[in-house]
Amino acid sequence: MVQRATRHGVRMSVVLGFANLLTLAVFSVYLRPDFSIPFRPNDALAVLNGFLFFWGQWFSVQSVRKGDLVVHSSALGFKVLIVATLSASVGLEKAGAGLFGGAMLAALAVYLVTGATAERWKANRATLGLTLLACMFFGTNDFLTGWKNHESGAARWLILMMITAGTLSLCMLLPRWRDVKSMLCARATSWPTLGAGLTLGVQALLVNIAFSRYAEPALSNIAYSTRGVMAVFFVWAVTSRAKSALGWRQLLGAALMVAALAMVLV
Repeated sequence: MVQRATRHGVRMSVVLGFANLLTLAVFSVYLRPDFSIPFRPNDALAVLNGFLFFWGQWFSVQSVRKGDLVVHSSALGFKVLIVATLSASVGLEKAGAGLFGGAMLAALAVYLVTGATAERWKANRATLGLTLLACMFFGTNDFLTGWKNHESGAARWLILMMITAGTLSLCMLLPRWRDVKSMLCARATSWPTLGAGLTLGVQALLVNIAFSRYAEPALSNIAYSTRGVMAVFFVWAVTSRAKSALGWRQLLGAALMVAALAMVLV
């Protein structure tokens, strides 16, 4: 949906802004935060998490716009290595020798997913770089939610996080009101933009509920990162890649990424 919207001329800032505002709406409908308690120091971490979430979304959406969806989805699996390392450092989760082996296997997986040739690697390096930047912001965000949300309460933490991201998004949209208005008036651009925002909002709510409720962000990320295999399968199933060696390399790379993620918590 993000790719479709940008192909019709919608600016990335508009896509991201609507995505975060719709995410805030989805969170507000589901959660019932208690704001009767005054603002506390720990709430500042939730606000910081909102900044991390916003920039994670920014780099992630830029990566999707610029390149191969399969490369983006699979490389996003590197996020679990960041989360696992941070979680193990404070005793939130355990990460043993599998962390090092998982990192090496993940590097091989990304090499296969990007095409396993120097030419394909060069073609996908922008996508990979933007995705890894998104991993840094999202990984820290996931870790803080799993580690600190209970001190504020999950609902309060998540709403403060999304109010921050939503405020940043609104400030970004206001100077571009003409672009927003033209996008809303055109069916070809309105439905993919709003659809992208709604689906991003629902998935953000689900994964953050998992992080906050079970306090196992690395384990949750292992399950979430199977999206790489799903992306490879969907692309392979609906395009002519089924007849090419590149499609099988990407399928193998995505499968290795899942294996790498599973090794992290061995």
